[in-house]
Amino acid sequence: MKDAKGIDKKWVVLNNLTLELSKKRPIPKEYFDRLRIANNIITYYILDEHADFNVLMGAEKEISVLQGALFGMCDEKMAKDFLDKLGKASRGELDVQFPLKQTPYNPEVKKRKATEVIRVKMPVELHPEILGELSEDNGLIFSQSEEEDLKILIEGEKSKIMTALKDLAVIWKFNSLN
Repeated sequence: MKDAKGIDKKWVVLNNLTLELSKKRPIPKEYFDRLRIANNIITYYILDEHADFNVLMGAEKEISVLQGALFGMCDEKMAKDFLDKLGKASRGELDVQFPLKQTPYNPEVKKRKATEVIRVKMPVELHPEILGELSEDNGLIFSQSEEEDLKILIEGEKSKIMTALKDLAVIWKFNSLN
């Protein structure tokens, strides 16, 4: 994982400050939006091995705006406490964990213009011949999922996929009678 040069730790400190302040007074929605934007930029930088360091400048900008706004809302004791934490975060002396959101990328499910690919769990395994017939009948591409058993991929226009799912409902209904 790439190092975010302390910007991730500064985000954690400001997030904690926002949570503390929200217990005492209402916080404008804009501040939470800025936290979310900074979090997404930092997460992108850390997870994408090709992301340029300049990407972090956007997160730093959001953090700077937040810093000025949030410290203006603090009392003196809280401001000193969190400024100390912010300084330690900048120097890398603060041991906090950035909440990295990793959503698994699924190469089987995609959307391109009017074409979509969906994955459907089937109650029984369908033979390739049946999938071929379904493809011809519906004008779609049916195939077995390579990632999970008993799942099929349906690729094509959304309206045709919806019609095919209605036809597949017969298979589910028939299987439930057995």
